[in-house]
Amino acid sequence: MYQELQSKVTEEKPSYSREEIQWLLEHLGDSSPEIRDDLVFISLARGIQEELFTQEQFQFIAARIVSDGGLDKEIGKQGASTLERSFRALIYANLLSADGNEHSIFYQLLQTDIRNTMLDQGLHYLEKEEDTTGFSSQYGWVHAFAHGADLLTEVVCHPDFSASQMYEVLEILGCMFKKISIRFTDDEDWRLARVVYEPILQGKLEQEQVVSWMKSLDFPIEETEDFYRFSNFRSCLLEVYVQLDQKNSLQDDLKETIQSFQY
Repeated sequence: MYQELQSKVTEEKPSYSREEIQWLLEHLGDSSPEIRDDLVFISLARGIQEELFTQEQFQFIAARIVSDGGLDKEIGKQGASTLERSFRALIYANLLSADGNEHSIFYQLLQTDIRNTMLDQGLHYLEKEEDTTGFSSQYGWVHAFAHGADLLTEVVCHPDFSASQMYEVLEILGCMFKKISIRFTDDEDWRLARVVYEPILQGKLEQEQVVSWMKSLDFPIEETEDFYRFSNFRSCLLEVYVQLDQKNSLQDDLKETIQSFQY
């Protein structure tokens, strides 16, 4: 099965059987990066993004990926268990992106209960995840917080996610930055910034809300870990600043608040 699927990676328009998709899903968190990254994730993400899967297969993938707990599966365990959650988060993100894209053949194709499960788990995943590993010498890229950030971005940008829930998103982000006691070194902070600037650009989040949120947060520096927390958050804010400024969308109040953010 591996060789058959590997050959399809380079095909222009491959098609997949139910058995092949089942194999991919069973190896989503494979400990081998060659299988997990270079075959399984690429095949599933490409199948969704390039619409290589049928609508029935799209629904099958969605149903299977949430069927045994989804992102809550073994949430307290790390290592191989994190790989499963982390890469599920990426497939959740791809499924939600296609489901919310009116130009996709998969538009609004997720069953309501499955869509709601994905939106809810995606919203709360970063609250629950504890494994901050970026790159592992044993597993390759683990990147749970980066993948969780990608998923949360798709959650907040999904048409079924209400702008009135953005206050909860900011609250979750604030709590997350306060709990992480290591310095992100693999662009997690930049990926988390997308959760803020993408909904701003889409008109789902007001910059005044971000200013109020920033002013409500306090990062006292007493221990080394406190500086890491502050530094992670500041790096995230700087990326928000750069992205909005590049698109000429940065309002003065948010600009000044980010510029003055210091310990």
